[in-house]
Amino acid sequence: MEENAAGQRERVPRADYSNPPIELVRLGRTLRALRESRGMKQIEVATAAGMVESQVSDVERGKNNPGWLNLVRMLEAMEVSVAEFGAAHEERLVEPEG
Repeated sequence: MEENAAGQRERVPRADYSNPPIELVRLGRTLRALRESRGMKQIEVATAAGMVESQVSDVERGKNNPGWLNLVRMLEAMEVSVAEFGAAHEERLVEPEG
């Protein structure tokens, strides 16, 4: 972080996903579909991934970018391989939005 004229650290602005990019929406839809196909609840994925339920919810709604570490943890919690996730995500790219 850089310091301002008063010698105080300036805060880096946080990402605003109130109007999420379509890529995050698609990512979340893919994760939700995979979770539901396994009959898991958000709290189960969150607990196994070392996250809180609201984080999983926010990711699924495209309101939070999970980053690679949390994405991998969520996939591992659902016992989904990166290859399976990739295939599921590719399928969702050609589906109509809705």
